[in-house]
Amino acid sequence: MTLRKKKIMGKRFSAGVFLTAALVTAAASLYFFQHKRTITLGFFTGSPWDVPDAYTYQLIDDAVEKFESGHPGVTVKFVSGIQKDDYSEYIASALIKGNAPDVFFVLPEDFSAFAGTDALMKLDEYIDRDADYDKSRYYNASFEFGNISGSQYGIPFESVPSMMFVNKTLLKNEGINEIPEDWTWEEFYEICSRVTKDTDGNGIEDQFGVYGYTWQHAFITNGVDIFDANGTSCNLLSQNAIEAVDFIKEINGLTKGNVVMADDFDKGNVAFMPALLSDYRTYKPYPWNIKKYTNFELDCIALPRGEKGDNKSTMSTLLMAMNSRTDNEGLAWELIKTFCYDIEIQSEIYTYKEGASVLKTVTDSMTTMLSINQVLSEEGGMDINLITSIMDHAEPDYNFKDTTSVEEMIDAGIDDIIENETDSKIGLQMIEKRVRSFLNE
Repeated sequence: MTLRKKKIMGKRFSAGVFLTAALVTAAASLYFFQHKRTITLGFFTGSPWDVPDAYTYQLIDDAVEKFESGHPGVTVKFVSGIQKDDYSEYIASALIKGNAPDVFFVLPEDFSAFAGTDALMKLDEYIDRDADYDKSRYYNASFEFGNISGSQYGIPFESVPSMMFVNKTLLKNEGINEIPEDWTWEEFYEICSRVTKDTDGNGIEDQFGVYGYTWQHAFITNGVDIFDANGTSCNLLSQNAIEAVDFIKEINGLTKGNVVMADDFDKGNVAFMPALLSDYRTYKPYPWNIKKYTNFELDCIALPRGEKGDNKSTMSTLLMAMNSRTDNEGLAWELIKTFCYDIEIQSEIYTYKEGASVLKTVTDSMTTMLSINQVLSEEGGMDINLITSIMDHAEPDYNFKDTTSVEEMIDAGIDDIIENETDSKIGLQMIEKRVRSFLNE
């Protein structure tokens, strides 16, 4: 074979290789184009807990970036810019019109209504067949919040338990240096009685034991279970409930007719105030005036327990859900997992959000624990172990369809009992009658 022929054949071979490579590249590009997917994500601006929130987008961006890097060819499209106050109406309207996002956050107060209309995909099948998913990694109260009638419609993303704010400076000034972890109603009452007084000698009490202690706090800590799982039945006449209302009367009676306000706590004149974890974690911006204008030391502990209860808290949870009409079921589940099950992303809640991670396993890593404790220390000295303990003993908030309306009815009824000094059992009978009638309408 001549040298010329060899050169010609070499050129043909090179051209063939090039052509083959080009065809492969084109085919790959065509495949990528044909299989490029977009999944939509719905969320809101602002905090679900109505506290200052400036960094939510950072966590969302990090979660989306992690999801997209693990799913080449898939793009997450944001449905954003919707204020939290308008978000419920937006999602409800989008679900009715059939153009809701594939995956979206669900506010606690909306969950039962959405799940009750088949707008949310049942997730039990995905949970059961996903070998990498273990629901026991969640705090039980967080996970159960997304369950209605035995089916899981939402996966927890962020939770906030109720806790007790403590003005440590006021207590120390009154000779009270320590409160037991498992403190009781009796101890709570004794302290409130001891610190309630007239400090300026004008004959009017100006220092008080507690602000904002309600029937919800008393009921949960005395083992009161009002409703069935579906919110169709109401029982307010248990001895536990009667004792809880009697205790609220006693606590309220310590103020001797004085109206105690949140501002009184802000000024350092109240020993205790129940609040959410999110309130405590945003204490530097709210109530910022305490840090700037006063010097009392703040702490946070579990709620006191009744004789028939425990140092429990209620826990509210922000959920993520899948649109029942989505065409991207598999991707939607993977996106939910990235937000709600990934330890790295869940750990960022302590950096960028106001509540707590829903994963118990977030604290399994010593590195993670040290990082979280650093953040909490900067916010006011709370230890992650306290949060863990409270969340371990928490119970999910009621989340059936008419929860808000029913709780408002009970609020008004118990206020009447206290104001009119009505016998607790008789008053609760009247409330229960009204609630049962409402639920059966």
